[in-house]
Amino acid sequence: MNFSHLNLYARFFLIFTFTTISLAILIILGSFAISEDEAVEIIREREASLHLMMTNLVSGPLDIEKLTEEAKKNRVEIQITQNETYWRTGSVLPPPEELRQGAIRIGRLHFKKQNSNYFLSADLQDYSITVTSKIANLIVFPGWIIYWPWVGIIFVFGFSYWLLGSQLAPINRAIISASEISEGNFKYRIDNHPKNDLGTLTRGLNTMAEKIEQLFAAKTELLLSVSHELRSPMARMKVLLALLDNGDVEIKLNKEINQMDEIVEQLLESERLKDAGNLLNIDTYYLPNVMAEILRQFNEEPKVRVDGHVPEIALQIDLGRFKFLIKNLIENALKHSGVDSPVLISCSEKNDLLEIGIRDFGKGIDEREIERIFEPFSQAGNIVNRSNSGVGLGLYLCRQITLAHNGAIEVQSALGKGSTFTVLLPVKVN
Repeated sequence: MNFSHLNLYARFFLIFTFTTISLAILIILGSFAISEDEAVEIIREREASLHLMMTNLVSGPLDIEKLTEEAKKNRVEIQITQNETYWRTGSVLPPPEELRQGAIRIGRLHFKKQNSNYFLSADLQDYSITVTSKIANLIVFPGWIIYWPWVGIIFVFGFSYWLLGSQLAPINRAIISASEISEGNFKYRIDNHPKNDLGTLTRGLNTMAEKIEQLFAAKTELLLSVSHELRSPMARMKVLLALLDNGDVEIKLNKEINQMDEIVEQLLESERLKDAGNLLNIDTYYLPNVMAEILRQFNEEPKVRVDGHVPEIALQIDLGRFKFLIKNLIENALKHSGVDSPVLISCSEKNDLLEIGIRDFGKGIDEREIERIFEPFSQAGNIVNRSNSGVGLGLYLCRQITLAHNGAIEVQSALGKGSTFTVLLPVKVN
């Protein structure tokens, strides 16, 4: 069924109309349908009155015009035969001798199905009368065929469901496209476009995805270009500062330049990690040694403590990025914790999954901010002791690193009780 030239409302209206009318007809037919055996029983019960009615038709002079009018009113066709003479109220019916062959005898009447129609005939004096009912031909069925209206109802439901599905398929493709775009997959395209108003929608989504992809590509190119260009003057500034006498101003400037250099490196790293599959330098490392090396950087920080023991397992990781991940989370916890509250680090391994938790006992994060803290260039606004340095890429890079290792990062926090960042990584035993 081709509705391509109609809008969505018109197509749905036609489908609804077709389904409603078809179901109504089939339900009526199914409700009134009777089998041949039931029809025979009805005729047997009314045999006397039916025979009397036929007798009255030929009891006097035949008025074929009146007879035709009555036949149309009662939705029947009548054929009266006398020798070789026929009187008919409609189309030609089979001759009496043909209907008597193989007919069911019901008293003085003959009942027979021929050419999908049912006929009732009787011999009266010099006349033979044959009657067929249009209504009976619609509601009387042989054997199991009596159930065809109900089978038809199931078919109509199935056909309408398929038809609706085919009409709504472009909407489903549009939903998938919108979901993919919202997840950052700007290369996703809808391949099949219907020739109607929904085709305009699907083609529009493709165009939107293409434009967004171009905008992000331009943003990335600009970001990389600016980052690279910033590194050169900062390197020259470091060289010039090295020529100066060591003093407070030189130390402060050097510190600020190093911080700028770190921000630029984070910007570059955030773009590199978008193609992490071709970027990571994966190798096998012994976890206790790696954690000891990371924690060695915090030896002068008494608040950092290891809760429990580090599992003696091997990991397949990019060592540099793994160190950045754990170090950044520890530094983040130190910034958020109180003066005397500890930062606890726990490691456990279960079902080939390493779980590293970094917990602080600071003021915590508002639950409205939790989903945003892993977004690039965002900083939670309700964290006490929040440092304003940086551009909000630290936690974003942590998430990208865990995703690049086929892992995940989670956070649990409650205001006034602190936060726990949990890194989940698959364990690769060497």
